[in-house]
Amino acid sequence: MSSETLNLVIPGDKIILNDNSEEYAIGPNIRLKDSILTPTTAGLFVSKPGKKNTSLYYVDSSNGRYIPQVGDLVLGTILGQFGDYYRISLNEFSQNVILNIYSFPNASKKNRPRLQVRDLVYARVSSAEKSVDVELTCIDPVTGKDGGFGVLNGGYCFNVSTAYARFLLFTDNAPILKKMAEKISFEIAVGVNGKVWIKSDSTKSTMLCVYLVSESQHWKQSDISKNFDKLISKFKKL
Repeated sequence: MSSETLNLVIPGDKIILNDNSEEYAIGPNIRLKDSILTPTTAGLFVSKPGKKNTSLYYVDSSNGRYIPQVGDLVLGTILGQFGDYYRISLNEFSQNVILNIYSFPNASKKNRPRLQVRDLVYARVSSAEKSVDVELTCIDPVTGKDGGFGVLNGGYCFNVSTAYARFLLFTDNAPILKKMAEKISFEIAVGVNGKVWIKSDSTKSTMLCVYLVSESQHWKQSDISKNFDKLISKFKKL
C-alpha cells in the first residue's frame, strides 16, 4: 500500500484484505480475523503504510477532547474580548483559544472587526505551541484574503464526531454532501473540532440539512442514497 486511505465505517462493516502476504499492524477500534477487518465503533477507517513494510489499519473515532494542530479548520464561539484578543471556545472538552483582532483581512486600528459574545467564527489554527494559548486566524495563508473564514451569520451549528468531521472535510465529494447538493441549496462550514454549521434558504430547509448530516454519520455508505431519498420524501409531505 503506497498511500493513506480514509473511509467512513460503522460496527458490522466488513473490510476484506485481499493481499494475504501483506504484514498487518492493527490499531485501535478494529479487529482482524481471517483477513477480515471489523470495526468495533463508528469512525474513520484509516489504512496507511507502517514501519518495516507493514500496513497500519485503525478506526479514528474521537468522542473526547479535541487537541488543536496548526492548519486545522475550526468553528468556535466568541466568549469575550481582552485587549487585542477574543477568547474563543472550540468545544466543551477543549481549552479555550484566542483570536487577534488584527487576524482578519485589512484589519487595522481604524478598521477592527466588531465581534459579539456568542458569535460563531470559522477560522484556522495558526499557532499551537506548548504552554501558551492556541491562536487562530481568519486570513487565508495562500491568498491573504478571508477565504471563507470569519463570522458566520444565521444558520445552525451542531456537533458531529471529530472523525466524521474530518471525513466531510477531507473526502472529495463526501456522499451525503453530494446528495444534498443535488436537491438543496445550502452553505456549510466544517471544523475538525467536531462542529458543523449549515445555512439554507429557510429554517425548515436548514433543519433538514442538519438532520441529514447528523444522521448520516451513523449510516453505512451503501445506505446513504436510500436513506436520503426516504428523508427527502418525508420532508416534502410536511
